[in-house]
Amino acid sequence: MWKERRRIVWRYSMAISTVAIALLGKLLLNYWSGQQYETPFLLFFAAIMATSRYGGIGPGILAVVLSGLVSTYFFLTPARSLFSTHLWTNFQLIIFLLEGLCIVALINSLKTARRNTQTISQQLLLSEDKGRQHQELLNLIANSLPVCISYIDTQQCYQFINKTYKDWFGLSPEEIYGKHIAEVLGEAAYEIIKDKLEQALAGNLVEYEAELPYREGGRRYIQAILVPDIAKNGEVRGYCGLVIDISDRKQAEAEIKQLNENLEQKVKERTTQLQEVNQELEAFTYSVSHDLRAPLRAMQGLAQALQEDYKSNLDETAQEYTNRIVTAAARMDTLILDLLAYSRLGRGEIWLQRLSLESAIADAINELDSDIQISQAHITIESTLPMVKAHRSILVQVLINLIGNALKFVASDVKPQVRIWAEERVGGQGGHSDTETRGNSDTGNTDETLSASPRLSFSASSTSSSEASPRLSFSASSTSSSSKFIRLWVGDNGIGIASQHQQRIFRTFERLHGIESYPGTGIGLAIIKRGIERMGGSVGVESQLGQGSQFWIELPLADNC
Repeated sequence: MWKERRRIVWRYSMAISTVAIALLGKLLLNYWSGQQYETPFLLFFAAIMATSRYGGIGPGILAVVLSGLVSTYFFLTPARSLFSTHLWTNFQLIIFLLEGLCIVALINSLKTARRNTQTISQQLLLSEDKGRQHQELLNLIANSLPVCISYIDTQQCYQFINKTYKDWFGLSPEEIYGKHIAEVLGEAAYEIIKDKLEQALAGNLVEYEAELPYREGGRRYIQAILVPDIAKNGEVRGYCGLVIDISDRKQAEAEIKQLNENLEQKVKERTTQLQEVNQELEAFTYSVSHDLRAPLRAMQGLAQALQEDYKSNLDETAQEYTNRIVTAAARMDTLILDLLAYSRLGRGEIWLQRLSLESAIADAINELDSDIQISQAHITIESTLPMVKAHRSILVQVLINLIGNALKFVASDVKPQVRIWAEERVGGQGGHSDTETRGNSDTGNTDETLSASPRLSFSASSTSSSEASPRLSFSASSTSSSSKFIRLWVGDNGIGIASQHQQRIFRTFERLHGIESYPGTGIGLAIIKRGIERMGGSVGVESQLGQGSQFWIELPLADNC
């Protein structure tokens, strides 16, 4: 603010100073020349011009007023008076004032025009510099791209090209500018793309691929885009062409096609080999199921005949040996049957269908009825269970193995308690074969429970026939409808599984206990795992040693029909 005030004071002080200097000069001239009233305003015009030039319009007007007053007082008649009654004197003063104001306006107009001219010149220079920078940037981009970029006029002559043209054709821009396309590409290549160029000059965006025999640069596969240059009045002034060499891509596509054909042939050959192997496996399975089991049955039958017909002739040791022969033969027969079941699960096609879990569980319980009666087990099934996509016989076998394990692996003085329920899982583990190992937990750590409020129970103590009678009880379980996967749980109050063993129990021939404690072949859980995987599901267990186990299988939910 203080600087601005000083600047204003300096400008108006300039008006006063220049007028004072003009007055002093006029007085000196009059003194030396002796002429009192000749050219009274001449030096004051110089003061007005100087003030307007360096001080601006305000100080210039002040200089005009001061010059008029000083001239009237010192140099016009009557002298030493600010007012005159002479018409001519007043007319001279008015003319001076008007001329002074015109000079101030003219000088300030010239100053404004000069400033505007300087501004315009600076803008033009800046614009030219930016335009040059943009042109250099565009040239850098165009020359950096591995594509041919060109501008073709309506006469099909080159007006711009980038450096890629030199890499392709060995010609510099100066050698190409102004030449017709046919001169650069060659007549053969030009005839192939001639109709495409005419479409671009008609104002159409053109994209095409072609194999061109260039005059220079050999034969190339290209992909081209022609973008027409259309003026505001609709006139086509030319087009911009972008050409990409896709020869490597075409060669790769040809190689991939050849590889695919070879792969298809190899697949056919491999399929034939697999069919032959499957046929051999079928023959082996037939041999195992008939030829290998026949000696076992004979050995078992002979041992039983010894026990029945010659029991009185056998001492205690011999009877023990025959009992062991019968038991070992039965165990070997069971092992062969389990191996055959495991082998069949890995071969052949299976068809998945909508299947009721309740129906499959009922079939499994009927198969295990005698074991349920002997162990006096209590089985609780939360109802209603949803429909799943599964293969019936495989699913029933899986459930038989799961429920059978729950009946078998309990302490000798404990009655088995088996609970079966289902959960809905969004984006479940279907398709993954990895088993999950977690700590023992209830349904609270699952996603969403599907068990409805009615609960169906089977108890061996409540029946006397071969079929267990249902008993309804009620629980406050939440109900949910459809989802992508259903997880079926089979929980027990058995001996449990240590965490370090929970990954290996699904392998073949993996046993955690001796056959004297818990009979079995060590293949049951492997059959479960393979069967569930064949149906697009997964299997896992949650258990703690001495606190029971919760095995689960996960299958896709059946589509609603």
